[in-house]
Amino acid sequence: IVALIIDDAGPTLAAIANELLLECYGARFTVEIITQIRTTTGALKEGFDVVVHDSRDNSSKSVAVMSGGERIWIEQSVIRAISIHLAHRSGRQYLSLVSDEADGALDEDNKRLFVTMLRKALHIGEFEQQIFISQSPELWAMADKAIDVTTL
Repeated sequence: IVALIIDDAGPTLAAIANELLLECYGARFTVEIITQIRTTTGALKEGFDVVVHDSRDNSSKSVAVMSGGERIWIEQSVIRAISIHLAHRSGRQYLSLVSDEADGALDEDNKRLFVTMLRKALHIGEFEQQIFISQSPELWAMADKAIDVTTL
């Protein structure tokens, strides 16, 4: 049953993740959720992979082999897609999304784009707030509200 639920959710998760990626990073990356993996004998078995299609060099590869910064983009978009999908599927109203220093490996420009993705996730998921922990002063200025724990 779990495998069937994951198979069913794959296209929805990919669509949400792609919408988030498009908003913050443009049309360069799209993702595909793969739940059936071909074995060396040619048979299919249950599995899970996020395949990333890169329009810049017309390539496709597993998120597992991507560089650090690019991998963060993809993983964070899929994480938010899962959160949004589960919230919508549950029928409950969740108020907050939370992330903890997910921007660490990104350069300054990509950190700003990351906040754009967080805002898009709020909109799609109909959440009221995104609580994100960051040690990047450039992101603190982009927050609607900030809590500086060093002043508490």
